[in-house]
Amino acid sequence: MTLDGDELYYADFKKGLLVWDSKVPTNFHVPYAYEIALRYRIVCRGELMRYKLDKSATMKTKEPPEIIIYPRDEVIEEEENTLICFINHFFPPSINIKWTKNDIDLTVEDPFDKCINNPDGTFHVFSYLNFVPKEGDIYSCTVEHASLEKPQTKFWEADIYQTSISPTVFCGLGLFLGLLGVAAGTFFFVKGKS
Repeated sequence: MTLDGDELYYADFKKGLLVWDSKVPTNFHVPYAYEIALRYRIVCRGELMRYKLDKSATMKTKEPPEIIIYPRDEVIEEEENTLICFINHFFPPSINIKWTKNDIDLTVEDPFDKCINNPDGTFHVFSYLNFVPKEGDIYSCTVEHASLEKPQTKFWEADIYQTSISPTVFCGLGLFLGLLGVAAGTFFFVKGKS
């Protein structure tokens, strides 16, 4: 079930339960939604029996993924952040994602959410890695897909944002000297008139 392109819930027929998206408040959950999903599955299977396979239709070709890796927030040393690996425009929707830090494999509790379809028939997925950045750390997101001869990897190196007070100090000093100059000029102007 989707609403404005966002998934609200889906039926897991193997486990016999309904899985709600965590963004939906619990007071909107429909208690009989799984039974409705079962009915729709029966109707869908019945409709599929009515139609014959069109042999002239071409199957969608395999599409290799595009991979982008970026941090969720501004990177500050020793402050927890999240790396996002965005994998887009791939087909078929089966994909395997691995993370590494300095060439050491990392285990991610939930490596990615389900593949989401794009309007052009391809798919996209987000994979998340929580991390605490340190200068010089190199992270990678490796994608294995049926369209790729070998796994494709994108790297991200921690570029720590260093806060510096020198611009603030220079700005404050310049403002102070400017105000001091205005005050001195006003004093001499008034003294010269009298």
